[in-house]
Amino acid sequence: MTKFSHYSSLFLDFKKHELKNSTLDKYTNIVKNRVNPFFGDKNIADIKVSDVKKWLYGIDDVGSKSKRHYLGVLSGIFQEALYDEVIEKNPVKLVRLPKYDKPDIKPFNSDEVQKIMNNVDDNNFKYYLAIAFYTGMRSGEIIGLKKEDIDFVTKTIKVKRSRNKFGENTPKTKGSIREIPIIQLLEPFIHELYNLHDNEYLFITQYKKPYKDTNVFVNRFWIPSLKELDIEYRRPYNTRHTYATNMLYNDLVSPVQLAQLLGHANTQMVYEVYVNYIESNYKDFDRSMSIYK
Repeated sequence: MTKFSHYSSLFLDFKKHELKNSTLDKYTNIVKNRVNPFFGDKNIADIKVSDVKKWLYGIDDVGSKSKRHYLGVLSGIFQEALYDEVIEKNPVKLVRLPKYDKPDIKPFNSDEVQKIMNNVDDNNFKYYLAIAFYTGMRSGEIIGLKKEDIDFVTKTIKVKRSRNKFGENTPKTKGSIREIPIIQLLEPFIHELYNLHDNEYLFITQYKKPYKDTNVFVNRFWIPSLKELDIEYRRPYNTRHTYATNMLYNDLVSPVQLAQLLGHANTQMVYEVYVNYIESNYKDFDRSMSIYK
């Protein structure tokens, strides 16, 4: 008899060599808290499709997106046993994935952006928001910026790394390593931030160390600020959505250019998320147009 827990441990051991620490931590939590409690002591060869369905349908505290992640990890564990010929088939392959509808994005409008920017007292958070709203960079990419990444001659920002609680890594994908133009609205913020201190990182804590994450910004400034301004709460990541939709809506870039600025490998994400949002927003639709001239 080979316990399921043997292969769940083996799966995580292999993933240590394949995944970034942040993703490995996510997989480890899924195995520890979601998968092993149900399957851990079972003989992996005895687990049936109906067992997987029973486990899946018994999860009622998360949405379909998380369930799809759980199934992905579970499938990976069974796949290792399949490679070793301990099982004849992967039961997860016969389970239908929960339907997942991507949530609608709600970018901030221009007035809200101005209100948010004018309501910031903390310098670090002010500079962080300026870069977020005027470049669409991810939070980890912003706090990972160093002075060497700023080129005042070409007026560009080089995105070469990202930071999180697990340390410093290359950005999310290969396409995420990119250059972003510093627009005029952003330039004074970049100059101020650059000259603020002598540290190699642009964003540093009171202890002269780079930030590990942006939780302090969210809890101390972001949440209270939106509440004070009576603006509907959105995650700080929404600054990226706001940048993207406004760049397209105002015809400032093409979808291809936007994909490059955001660090996407291709335009798929742009068309699926941002273009669809703009095309479904008919508030300013020109109803006086003459279709057939």
